[in-house]
Amino acid sequence: MNKLKVLLALTVFGLAVCSENAAVSAQSAAPIGIVVNDKLIPTDSAPYLARDTVMVPLSAVQSIPGLRVSWNNATKQVTVSREGIRYVLRPGSQQAVSASGTSRLPAAPALKNGRIMVPLRFIAEAGKAHVAWNPHTRTVYVARAGDELAAKLKSADLAEARTAALHMPETTSLREVYQWNGGENQSQDYYFPEGRADACFIAFGGTVRYYRIGDHYRELVWTARMSGTKADRPALFFLPYTMEDQDGVQPQIKGRVAFYHLMLPIMEAGYGFVETNGTAATLGQKDMKLDTFFNIPEEKN
Repeated sequence: MNKLKVLLALTVFGLAVCSENAAVSAQSAAPIGIVVNDKLIPTDSAPYLARDTVMVPLSAVQSIPGLRVSWNNATKQVTVSREGIRYVLRPGSQQAVSASGTSRLPAAPALKNGRIMVPLRFIAEAGKAHVAWNPHTRTVYVARAGDELAAKLKSADLAEARTAALHMPETTSLREVYQWNGGENQSQDYYFPEGRADACFIAFGGTVRYYRIGDHYRELVWTARMSGTKADRPALFFLPYTMEDQDGVQPQIKGRVAFYHLMLPIMEAGYGFVETNGTAATLGQKDMKLDTFFNIPEEKN
């Protein structure tokens, strides 16, 4: 009987290992997606990984705003230029040549099935875009906001800066496990460190997301599901709940936060502050559109 139990246990374990290996294999074989400024970019040749960098057809990088990319079939050269800076790449060579010298590429451009494949990260970063690889979804995010939106992020008007921040193109390396379901959710809450627009928490549908804002992008760096149970010692004083299924690094906020409690059915928001001891004070209520903010009169900028 004991031997039978051991055999059964080994069989179950073997099946579990096979299942897990099959899932990993399937994930590694999944196609690679390219997202530029929140838009999925179709490609006429499948992207692939080479030397830990994603190789994409030239048409994919031509979607990056402000970047000029061309292929000269006669000289077999790729030219990448932006704001007076020009790089020349050649198939089979890991060198990118510019007026200031040479840069080493993580992988050499290659001709495959009649298409020139180039290292996405190098070219995107040459165009001053932010790049994030999501290994869970096998997606590369490329983000670079237009100059007008980037200028609004630096505005002295805090409401304008916050609105620009939440309209920046998004990147993330986190798992896609927290799908927001707005079926019965009547409100969405925003929390900003007082006087700032470079960080934002959004709570909706039992989840919370934390965005870090860069000059031309916003990056989702932490997310969690809120249990609904009050925590004895909450890590975030303005969200006093037990956090479950967290992904990313939970941020630490030291000063009080400004909040907007957007009531979706009527599109009005209560606003105010949450002190570090967890005490919340609502100061008023105004009309508000989704991800579009107004100034809180009492807020210190």
